[in-house]
Amino acid sequence: MYYLAVCDSDGKCIGFLKNNMEISKNPDDELNELMSFKKKSDSNEKVMQINLGHTLLPNGFPYRVTTVKG
Repeated sequence: MYYLAVCDSDGKCIGFLKNNMEISKNPDDELNELMSFKKKSDSNEKVMQINLGHTLLPNGFPYRVTTVKG
């Protein structure tokens, strides 16, 4: 499975993305709530959407994400 790690503006991982677009600070206890993908290509598509929204939209996401294998 592939998950989305959430990074701050300095590139430091601050948690994992949940299905409701919130940040999970304790992924071991919230594993069923984490946004997950079976294929890396699917997770990379979501990463691109979120990161473009962070960069281009004034009210876009306040974080960036990256794919991690779990």
